[in-house]
Amino acid sequence: MRLLIVNFEMDAESGVLAWQASIVRELAARCEFVVVVTGRLGRFTCPNNTHIHVVTKWVWGMPRRFGGRWLVNLDVINLIRQYKIDACFIHMAMEWAYILAPALKLYQIPVLVWYAHGTVSSRLRLAHAFADRIVTSTPEGFRLPSNKVHVIGQGVDTALFQIPQFSDDRNDLLYVGRVSQRKRIDLLVEVMSEIKRIQPNLLLRLRIIGPVLTPEDQAYQHGIQVLIETNELNGSIELAGFVPQHEIAAYYRNAFLHLNVSKTGSMDKTVLEGLSCGCPVLTSNEAFVDMFKDHPDFLLQSDKPKDIAERVLDLYRSRHSFDPGRLRNLIVGHHDIGSYANKVMGQLEEILQ
Repeated sequence: MRLLIVNFEMDAESGVLAWQASIVRELAARCEFVVVVTGRLGRFTCPNNTHIHVVTKWVWGMPRRFGGRWLVNLDVINLIRQYKIDACFIHMAMEWAYILAPALKLYQIPVLVWYAHGTVSSRLRLAHAFADRIVTSTPEGFRLPSNKVHVIGQGVDTALFQIPQFSDDRNDLLYVGRVSQRKRIDLLVEVMSEIKRIQPNLLLRLRIIGPVLTPEDQAYQHGIQVLIETNELNGSIELAGFVPQHEIAAYYRNAFLHLNVSKTGSMDKTVLEGLSCGCPVLTSNEAFVDMFKDHPDFLLQSDKPKDIAERVLDLYRSRHSFDPGRLRNLIVGHHDIGSYANKVMGQLEEILQ
């Protein structure tokens, strides 16, 4: 198969999208040739059978925000002709399903779109209309009723996120992900305040790992720092900032729990990365209800800081009873990057028929 992939960026050091580069590598290993149309190119070792085309801010002399994005169709037409493209996979960047429709429809290129988020917008409805098929992580990851939708799980790099040599103490509580308001980091600070109140002599540390991406994120992080100081938690909470993906797994050596209180409505990949490292998790995300039917203690039912703190303390006390291998087996063969790529290829082959 000769595949066109459209995504946001290609950068193994990206704060939140490093896995897009990993997905391209996996799909390239399964294709005759791959062309990637992307918005940004960072650190990426390009496979021999892969060509990268970066969409510039000024497309054919016109700014993207003033309509230049539509002119990308001219570039894509040239790429389709030059590389004899068979199919298109749009990874996360759903808008391109309708922006590139003129070029893709002209050459009858079938389109597969990956979308995994609880939000339903007019842009999503439009992308759905132009896609031949949609793939998502869970039923909650795509909430438009449609016979185009196929659930294929997530794609964690299990070679990167392996079970570490755990330390004996394991007193760290980890949050991994973007620092933004919708991730409810302020609630994590309140949980740590409750833990300190319930067991003042227990030395637990919350490590918040992740980047700020926008001015709004920066303002939110400043508010988090003020909240930490107000609650006298400077010694108990660390804002670690951005950590490259290949270094995150090492943080699980001292971790007894990965805590995630976001309500995005989709299967958060960082939770799966924690499980891949053999670390228990605690999440409020409804997308994990089915996956954790045998681990109800991993699901939060309350948003109250006191209730969450008590659940965290319960899991801390039982931290040595969990089998890291069994937790990792929830990911391997189900939500690992190899299985994900195989499922994407299977969907592409079906829509080509």
